[in-house]
Order: sequence, then structure tokens, then C-alpha cells
Amino acid sequence: MPQQTPDHEGHPREARIKGDDATTPPVRRTRSSTQNTWRVERIDTEPMTAQQYDLAVTTLAALITRWRINQENAKETREESA
Repeated sequence: MPQQTPDHEGHPREARIKGDDATTPPVRRTRSSTQNTWRVERIDTEPMTAQQYDLAVTTLAALITRWRINQENAKETREESA
């Protein structure tokens, strides 16, 4: 079972990091000389059952697989048109 982050109500950091919307973790946009980047201030977590965790891992694996297939298809398409 995954561990929870310490950023929950009552945690000492909670007083320092507050967003306008309690459901959305605040992010601070930073500028890089080569690209735009985002820095996540905190991540809120919820406890998961073993069944929910298994489903989340399976779903993530399916998304990664689909992304990789799309990347390979896009590469093949570019090579064919060249």
C-alpha cells in the first residue's frame, strides 16, 4: 500500500503553503532559459485500498502502453513521409 505524503492538515508545512482552492495543490510557475517548467508545491494523497491501488497501477500501465504505441506510430509516419 502506498505511503501518504506528510502534507495533510495539521502538518507544520500546511501553515506555510496554502492555495486559494483547497482541492487543488498550489503550483508556482518558474521560468527556465530553455523551456517553461512547473514546480509542484505539494501533492495531496488519499488512502487507497489494495484493490484501488491495483486498478490504478493497471490503468497507468494501459495509458503508458497506449502512449508508447502512439509514439511509435508517429515515428513510423514521419519516416514514411521522409
